Amino acid sequence: MGKIVLLDELTINQIAAGEVIERPANVVKELVENSIDAGADKIIIEIKNGGKTYIRVTDNGKGISNDDMELAFERHATSKIRKIEDLNKIYSMGFRGEALASIASISKVTMISKTDEEMIGRKLVNEAGKIIEVEESGTKTGTTIIVENLFFNIPVRFKFLKQDGTEFRYIKDIVEKISLANEKISIQLVNDDKVIYKTNGNGKIEDIIYLLYGKEIEENIVNIDYVEDNIKITGVIGNTLIAREDRRNQIIFLNKRFIKNKVISNSADQAFKGATGIGKYGFFILNIEMSPELYDVNVHPTKMEVRFKEDVNMYRIIYHAIKNSMLNNKFLGNEEKGTSLTPYVDKELNFLTNHFVNNQEENQQIQKNTIERAEKRKIEYKYIGILFRTYIIIEIGDELYFIDQHAAHERILYEQIKENYKNNVKNNSQLLLIPEVVNLSHKEMEFTQKYMQVFQKIGFDLEIFGDNSIKINGIPELDYKTSTKRIFLDILDEMMTGERGFNKDIEERFLATVACKAAVKANMDLSIQEVDYLIQNLLILNNPFTCPHGRPTTIKFTKEELKT
Repeated sequence: MGKIVLLDELTINQIAAGEVIERPANVVKELVENSIDAGADKIIIEIKNGGKTYIRVTDNGKGISNDDMELAFERHATSKIRKIEDLNKIYSMGFRGEALASIASISKVTMISKTDEEMIGRKLVNEAGKIIEVEESGTKTGTTIIVENLFFNIPVRFKFLKQDGTEFRYIKDIVEKISLANEKISIQLVNDDKVIYKTNGNGKIEDIIYLLYGKEIEENIVNIDYVEDNIKITGVIGNTLIAREDRRNQIIFLNKRFIKNKVISNSADQAFKGATGIGKYGFFILNIEMSPELYDVNVHPTKMEVRFKEDVNMYRIIYHAIKNSMLNNKFLGNEEKGTSLTPYVDKELNFLTNHFVNNQEENQQIQKNTIERAEKRKIEYKYIGILFRTYIIIEIGDELYFIDQHAAHERILYEQIKENYKNNVKNNSQLLLIPEVVNLSHKEMEFTQKYMQVFQKIGFDLEIFGDNSIKINGIPELDYKTSTKRIFLDILDEMMTGERGFNKDIEERFLATVACKAAVKANMDLSIQEVDYLIQNLLILNNPFTCPHGRPTTIKFTKEELKT
C-alpha cells in the first residue's frame, strides 16, 4: 500500500490558516479588507479579549447574496478573479479565496448579510469548517461577520498567543494602517465595549493623523501629490522635528494595500538624507497608485511583499516625490518656489546613487535657476538682534524668525562644497601661508591614505611627509569664521568615529563634516553685514530648511502664537 494520501479539506484549510492566520490581527485584516472590497464606507470593528474569543466586523457594503454565502466558505472561492490573467489586473484587497475558509476551519464564524436586491438577509454559522446553522435574518444591506473562539481546535496554536493587551495592540496597529490608507471610509474600533477611535471618512488624511498621532505630528507634515509615468504618489512626509530612530513611522501603501518594500524604503532614506539627522529616519505615509501590471503582489499569502517590474524607475519616482515635496515649501515668509526643481533633484539622485555625470548643459540650467531664485527670493526684513550669540532674530510681516547661525552657515557651505565636489572643480583650495606638518597615529594615517582622493577632491592639498606625517599645503576654499589650524584633525577625528562601509555614505559624511567644522559656531559674534550674507545666501538654496545633519536652520513664530 502506498504512503502518499490526499489530505481532507479541513486539514488543508488548517494548514492554509497557518500561513494566513497567525493571530487575531490577521483575522481583522482579512475581514476589514473584504468590507473595503465590498464598497463599504462605514466599518465597525468590535474586539473582546484581544480578539481571542470575539471579533465582529460590520459594514454597509454591497453584501453577499443568499446563493453565495455557503460558497464563500469554500477554499479558493472568490469573486475577484476568474482566470490566471486576472492576476495582472487586481485592484482588490483580496483575491486568493483562502481567508474565510481558513478562519472558519479554526473558529466559529457567524455571517449575516443582505444585498440591496434581496428583501431579507440570511444568517449562516460555520464551526470548524462545517456549516451548522442557516436561517433567514432581518438585517440592513451589508455584512456582519463574527469570529469566536479562535484556534479552539488547535490548542498548540492558541497557547502561543500573547496576552490580551498585546494581541489588541497588533489589531490596533493594523486597523490604524487601514484607516490611513482609506481616508474616505469611516472606521470605528471598539475594544471590550470601549470606543478606541473613530475616523470620520471625510477624505482628509491630516484629520486621521491628528487622531492617531496627535497635534505635534499633524503640525509638522507636508502633503505629497506627485505624478510621473502614470504612477501617482500621495500622502504626507514629516519634517526633521518628527524624524525618529526607527522605521515605525514609515508606512507604504500600494493601491491602498499596506506593503513592505526595500526599494521604496531605500529611496526614501536617500531623499531624506541631510534633512533628518544622522541615524534617524524620516516620517512618511505614502500611497502609490499604479497599474497592477507593473507589480506582482502574488508573492506570499499575506500579500505584504511586492515585486516591481522596474525597480530602478520606482526608486527614482519615489525619490522625486519625497524630495520635491520637501523642497517646495514656504521659507522665511517667501512663497516663491523658483523654477523647476527637477534638474536639481535629478542631480542629487545621481550623486547619491553613484551615477553622477558632469553634464555641462544640466549644470548651466541649475546655475540659471539659482540666479533666478537669487533675484526672486531677496527679501526685506527687520533685524531684531542675536539671542544668546547664536540665534539671529528677524521680523517679516506678522512672523518672527529665529535663524540658527551655525546651522544656516553649515547648509550654505555644504551646498558650496558639494557643488565643487560633484563637478570636480579644480584649484578649489586656499593655500596656507605656511604649510603645516601634522603627525598622525598609525590608524589615522591609514584612514587618510585610504580616503586621500576624497580629501583632495573636497579641497585639501595634502601630501605624505614621512611614515606617519601629512603635510597640509591648503584647505578647502571657503569663507571661514574659525581657526584653520585644526580643521583637518577635527574632520579626521569625526570621520574616523563614524566610518561606514559604503563609499557614497563616506563622501556624504565628509562633505557635511567639512561644512560643519568650517561654519560659524554658536557664541561667535556676527556683524549686520554677515547676518545679511547668511540670510540672503540661505534664500537662494534649493534646500535651505536644515543643516546637512538635520537641524532646522530656522524656527518660525506667528503673531498669534506669541499672543498665547
